[in-house]
Amino acid sequence: MGHNDHYLRTPIDSAQLEGLKLDDIVYLTGTLFTIRDWSHQRIAQFLEKGEKDKIPFDLRGMGILHSGPIVAEKEGGGWEAVSVGATSSSRFSPFIPPLVRDLHPGVLVGKGHLDEAIVKDLVREKCPFLQAVGGCAALYASQIKRIVNRYWPEFGMVDAVWEFEVENFGPLSVEIDLQGNTSYRLFRSGELRKNLNRVYQEAGLDKEADYVWWPRVMPGSKEAFDFATKIEKE
Repeated sequence: MGHNDHYLRTPIDSAQLEGLKLDDIVYLTGTLFTIRDWSHQRIAQFLEKGEKDKIPFDLRGMGILHSGPIVAEKEGGGWEAVSVGATSSSRFSPFIPPLVRDLHPGVLVGKGHLDEAIVKDLVREKCPFLQAVGGCAALYASQIKRIVNRYWPEFGMVDAVWEFEVENFGPLSVEIDLQGNTSYRLFRSGELRKNLNRVYQEAGLDKEADYVWWPRVMPGSKEAFDFATKIEKE
């Protein structure tokens, strides 16, 4: 089955997303923000309190990347991206519905898959989920033309929000499209079906669970978030 290439430019609107299908390839030009554990939590707290005006950046129509980048300071000021790889997105699942509903990003970029329960939120808000290629952190860093700003530096390098100016950032593949199709769902129900029961039985895992992050911590749970933030801060 073939795929099409799409070149999106921020701010992304619905017209740019017409024809975007599962497994299509996407390249992004414009503004891309990194958001990770601590920044996701802070955004969620502001939104819960009705304090959206306290968020110091505007995500409407922009790209969001789940990443903890390595950034170097440049002589004379500013920063340079050294390594920008995607991190597992499943643990952010509880924070994504209010973010896409209230802040209206154009696309979400990450790694792995998202909780099935939030697919409808992405479809309703017209925010496809794009899959970054693992092991391409140096390639993706080379596509960042300028680091515009850094927000919430108190979270440290990897959990601060970085605002990148990117050009043809990719390749990225469509993991969740605007019809609600997901590559993970098709993969699990197809290629994995014949082996899944045996693998889960041998590993002593619940075959109904989606273990896509740490096997002993359910993705998207409070335990997953606590585990992640504890590790990063030790």
